[in-house]
Amino acid sequence: MTENTVKTQLKQLLKRGYSEIDVRNLAIAPKHLVDQAIAEFNTDQRCSDHALRIQHNQASFAMRLGG
Repeated sequence: MTENTVKTQLKQLLKRGYSEIDVRNLAIAPKHLVDQAIAEFNTDQRCSDHALRIQHNQASFAMRLGG
């Protein structure tokens, strides 16, 4: 398997609710790949949370303008 395939599969485990500890213990992959996958997943989550927060704030602002 390629490194990208392994990282994608590890990220899918995290998306399904496995903890970082579970992924580290279950994964049969080089440590640096596991660490990269977890770091990328966390970065993606932070970006997604940030985008949702912005949308929520914009919607709240628009609702106040309409009233």
